[in-house]
Amino acid sequence: MLQQFGSFDLVVKYFRSKEYNQFTMAIYSYTLKILQGTSEYVLKELKEKYPNIQIVKVGKAEILFNSDVEDINSFRNLYSPTYIEDSDGRILNLSKREWRKEYVPAGINPSLAYILCMVADLREEDIVYDPFCGAGVIPITALKHFNVKRVICSDISGKAVEKSEINFKAACIDKSRYRLFRSDIRDIRLNKRNVDKIVSNLPFGIRVGEHNDNKEIYLSLEKVAERVLRRKGFLVLLTQEKKLLREVFNKEDWNVKSVLRVNEGGLLPEVFVIKRSNSRNDL
Repeated sequence: MLQQFGSFDLVVKYFRSKEYNQFTMAIYSYTLKILQGTSEYVLKELKEKYPNIQIVKVGKAEILFNSDVEDINSFRNLYSPTYIEDSDGRILNLSKREWRKEYVPAGINPSLAYILCMVADLREEDIVYDPFCGAGVIPITALKHFNVKRVICSDISGKAVEKSEINFKAACIDKSRYRLFRSDIRDIRLNKRNVDKIVSNLPFGIRVGEHNDNKEIYLSLEKVAERVLRRKGFLVLLTQEKKLLREVFNKEDWNVKSVLRVNEGGLLPEVFVIKRSNSRNDL
């Protein structure tokens, strides 16, 4: 017998007589709050970790699903949504990270950082570089949740580097697994071609920095990527400067593809995957 309570709260009961062993199974409804534009990646994580859930509705900013899991805290290992709410109104903040003790202005939402790492298809053997690391959210996410081999991270701000170090320590990351230093992207001295993925939240020139500075910054990033990325390496970048990014990573040398547009804090940045053009893959 199937009985519906409210809009989505389904309780399924199977009844058998005493001769056939009576039992009851309940199904509970949940609502995931997500960043607009990220449903594809949230669904992927949700289905991989909870293959038996039933999707009820997918919206721009939320996903409704049913599960036989009663305790909302059982979903704490979901990292791409921002919140989860059950039918009783209990809410769990899924974007909160216990290790995130320090913040920087215009820092990336940890849920979005997780999605960038999903887009990058991070592997355990990867070395990842974030040249605009802020408080270290992307590098720490790559290490803790994707178990990459090592991260390299830098930022022009000395305060940001200090805050990153605090967050690395709070996350209990061994120092052998990361290299953290202060540097302007225009002065980066990295030359060894040993980076598999560059994953970063680029300066927008809106909340932090200046739009007029971004062209030089983005050009410097392109030069660094050319030097340090392995032959099959690529970049995953979040930016509001969409036109500028396409100009800097020109069609002759790079394949630039926008894979995701996100509504974050009223802004509409896009996530780009940038790979060397076929003619340069032999470098």
